[in-house]
Amino acid sequence: MSRGVRSLLACGMLTAIVLVPGSPATAASNVHAMKVFVGYAEGLRGTTSLPSPWDGDNGVQFLGGGTTFDAGAIRIVNPSRQPLTIDDVSVDIGSATYDLWGPYPIVVAGKSSVILTQTVEFDFDTSEPGVVTCDPTGDVPLVHIVVGSRNPKTRTFTDAGQVLNTGGIDPGSCTAANEGRDWVRVHGH
Repeated sequence: MSRGVRSLLACGMLTAIVLVPGSPATAASNVHAMKVFVGYAEGLRGTTSLPSPWDGDNGVQFLGGGTTFDAGAIRIVNPSRQPLTIDDVSVDIGSATYDLWGPYPIVVAGKSSVILTQTVEFDFDTSEPGVVTCDPTGDVPLVHIVVGSRNPKTRTFTDAGQVLNTGGIDPGSCTAANEGRDWVRVHGH
């Protein structure tokens, strides 16, 4: 034992370092490390408008389907080098709930992202959640993400700018406007 270590032991100042098996898996599923964005994909009215990045772009795992888009979209970015394990994603807009994706877990590789949108055409048409309206509903979309299979944690991300529900109205039906919106970061609690 070195002289310095003996001195620290004698003074009671040496702290033990304990390595816990499996701790990288816990760190890999850190619910606080992810960044969440919302957008809207539109391919019905005028020019196709898709958030960027999208399906086929580098570092993107795409969970969506159909050839024509009129759908909200969620992008979960994993800034860590470790994989991120997602155990559930759901969205509430007023009385409408969307829980379309799986099977779970979804593993997002380090330094990459996953995009969740319609699984078949129009099953995530969040501009008209339950009812077509031209009067703003005031409903603020909430994105719930469960991360960590060992110690699951749910974070709720608030779409305060109402990107997913296009301001609480259905512009496509009201004014025939293209509903497409690029990614906007949302914050959670």
